[in-house]
Amino acid sequence: MSEPSRLSKLLTKVQDFCTSTSFEQEFESFAKEHSDTFMASLDYSSNEGEHPLEFFDVYKKYLTTFEGKIEDFIIEMGYEPKDFYSECRNVLDDEDLWGSKRFFIEMLLATSEYEHFFVLMQSEMRTLKQSASKSHK
Repeated sequence: MSEPSRLSKLLTKVQDFCTSTSFEQEFESFAKEHSDTFMASLDYSSNEGEHPLEFFDVYKKYLTTFEGKIEDFIIEMGYEPKDFYSECRNVLDDEDLWGSKRFFIEMLLATSEYEHFFVLMQSEMRTLKQSASKSHK
């Protein structure tokens, strides 16, 4: 198998891994684990000045946890993380603006930014709050 084809398959496997039910459930568990901290985030807008340092601490833990899971998966597949990053650069340079692989990579990049993480956690907190209120009725 040629190197470009091999790396393209790697990107597809990582995309499948990151969009799997189990990966999503791990994120939901992470959000629940940090709900005491992030429930307070519902009182903040994403562009509202200073956020409590605790929010950023959870964000750093999120990056470490989920980047680690992705890198471990890449290694388990017999690749190096640099192979994955190289293929991501190739796709961003070459793929059509609306390609699915490009969208996935841009989504990954977006989650590595605090602002996107903040909005994602607020969404999870709203979901947890709604679930809790429904279970109390």
